[in-house]
Amino acid sequence: MIICTLAKIMAAHKERNITDLARRTSLNRATIKALYEDSFSKIDRNTIDALCKEYGVTSGDLLVYVPDEAQGDQPEHK
Repeated sequence: MIICTLAKIMAAHKERNITDLARRTSLNRATIKALYEDSFSKIDRNTIDALCKEYGVTSGDLLVYVPDEAQGDQPEHK
């Protein structure tokens, strides 16, 4: 699965205010909140670009692949 590390990145920059980040990046606050809480289902390329520019990170820092713990627990795709 893909996880978003925005909360960790913001913490490393000693920042907790999603609203301020939304103002600086011109991104929607709800979008940032979903990424912060790692509850997003899709993400726009421009959003990734804006956050990477803001924090000086790469997309690989922001979005991380974590293998599923057990494939047997996942539903089969047909």
